[in-house]
Amino acid sequence: MKRLIPFLCLLAVGCAPANYETFNHFAQGTTYRIVVKNPPAGTAEKIAAVFSEIDLTFSMFNPASLTSRVNRGETDATTPLFEELFAMAKEVNGATDGYFDSTVAPLVDAWGFGPGEQAAEPDVDSLMEFVGMGKVRVTDGRIVKSDPRVRLDFSSIAKGFTVDRLALMLEDEGVDSYMVEVGGEVRVNGINEKAGREWRIQIDKPAFGIASEAEAVVAFTGRLRAIATSGNYRNWFVDEAGRTRVHTIDPLTGVPSMGEILSVSIVAAECAPADAWATGIMASGTVERAQRLLAGAPAGIEYYVVYGSGGGSGGGSDDGSGDGSDTAAFHSPGFPLLEN
Repeated sequence: MKRLIPFLCLLAVGCAPANYETFNHFAQGTTYRIVVKNPPAGTAEKIAAVFSEIDLTFSMFNPASLTSRVNRGETDATTPLFEELFAMAKEVNGATDGYFDSTVAPLVDAWGFGPGEQAAEPDVDSLMEFVGMGKVRVTDGRIVKSDPRVRLDFSSIAKGFTVDRLALMLEDEGVDSYMVEVGGEVRVNGINEKAGREWRIQIDKPAFGIASEAEAVVAFTGRLRAIATSGNYRNWFVDEAGRTRVHTIDPLTGVPSMGEILSVSIVAAECAPADAWATGIMASGTVERAQRLLAGAPAGIEYYVVYGSGGGSGGGSDDGSGDGSDTAAFHSPGFPLLEN
């Protein structure tokens, strides 16, 4: 059975006070929760409009989306929104030595995590011919592919991008205190006035299953306002041969990444780059590669990386039954951990 549960648990945003309103529902194959102080009239409709625009541009599961039509070769025309996210994906791809890659759609389908046909035994060598950000570019408002079988998948950055678009919409409406969460990716502004303190976000321990024991708690102050976490422990399944398949695909090898890295949390000023960097570091698979890539990360990127044995189970089992107990972590000096 496939499992998809948000990676981050939100603290101290339960029953909002009278001047706060909470908007929550389902979108993008997951849940969202948006807490807004003094929401202007029409906020719910504006939230829905943001989700609709993102869905119609980037969704792999909506056959009418721009990305779906590009993947089928029905159009090569872009939009400003598409070009903005594509440029960001290209930038992070280069900065992570290719471990973040938005052309992994053929691999994602073959391994059973996309809208396309799952393969019992993926022909990785053949599929890798169509993977690599160097095989696609945007020129003069047109998408140019080196091969028509190259397909795009923005799933590993689109939730963070959605969070940013929602946050900007709220700020344009004059909202000075909010928490936006989509599928576990979060951006905040102001303080949590209900608690009379900064917004606090819990990072879960990377254990397969539905438990949400705290690994760490982030306390947001100052300019670092967004966090995204990537890990295999919430989106995995056991195939018919009894093998665990995890959703993080290494775009350099074409196979699921089940190495030392169990979860990666990235804090930044915006959520989309945090989302992409978390995915890229997760895909890198080893502590040595993760540390090397993070050492070259742009200013403003802070990180918290949990690692151990067992390829994402945290306990070393092959069937996803690990409990996350045999782990360690390293983080950047500026990562905003809440001190006990």
